Amino acid sequence: MKQEQLPQIHLVRDTDLGVFAYELHILAGDFLRESEFNLRSLAANTGPDSITIMGKKHIWFADALSAYYPTGELYRVAAMTEYPGARAFLFHTERKEDGRLYGDVLMMDLDTLRQDIERNTLYPYGVSMEYRDGTKAEAGIEKWEAMELYQKDALKNWRYLYAPEQVTEWQHSYLDRFSQWREQAFSYMPQDLEERLNTEYMLAAENPDTDMYRIPLGTAKQMLLDGDPVYRLFPGGPEKVAPIAAVTGLWYEFYREFAVTPEDLGALDRLVRRETDRIMGIRPQPDKSQERRPSPER
Repeated sequence: MKQEQLPQIHLVRDTDLGVFAYELHILAGDFLRESEFNLRSLAANTGPDSITIMGKKHIWFADALSAYYPTGELYRVAAMTEYPGARAFLFHTERKEDGRLYGDVLMMDLDTLRQDIERNTLYPYGVSMEYRDGTKAEAGIEKWEAMELYQKDALKNWRYLYAPEQVTEWQHSYLDRFSQWREQAFSYMPQDLEERLNTEYMLAAENPDTDMYRIPLGTAKQMLLDGDPVYRLFPGGPEKVAPIAAVTGLWYEFYREFAVTPEDLGALDRLVRRETDRIMGIRPQPDKSQERRPSPER
């Protein structure tokens, strides 16, 4: 199973969406710098559906509607991303418990999502404008496009208008499509899918070791500060990093790729839960469970 390519659409059922999202940022690539903004976006989303687009060097997160109207950030990202390995993750929240969001996640190639966006794009009927003196007005699309640039610059702010019934219809259609994709998808446990993604991340390293899990530099530093084992990937094989490296200048030497062993995934899980709680503003609860990850065999 680990040798074959991932199926086109894959599903993770009933998982902690915040934890899964954070782990995408550190196990599928070095996206740690974007984790705070993206997880806060997930927590702040008032609707049940969010979409993540993962490119080679960046990961974008927003409410699902943003991918379907031309003025939305994700719409532009989906249209402009040329990385052939780009993926889309569709998050659907089912419930909230103790501040945590639980639900399903679909992963698919970006082209599959692009095709659906092209078929179901929402177009605005007009523009709401506010002038600097506080006056408000609306304009149709044709009038807006005919306005000169200096006229638009004179506005305090403006936004596109979408018919409420059109948005409501899209919401129902999107839920139907999500359900259809879910029925077609191959089911994975979250740790299994993360392991597959991490293998790709590891193989992209200069000195890969597929018996270990690759982590970004920032995560390696956090683990060292917590007193947990971290290894640096050298040409001759991984070597354990001294804890003092977390506060010295060793981070700027060559070989800045790091990893942990399967036996140390429990420590990584604790870090992920702590950071997820901090970013999403969740009050930590006493953890009565044991380490959730078994030591996997590769």
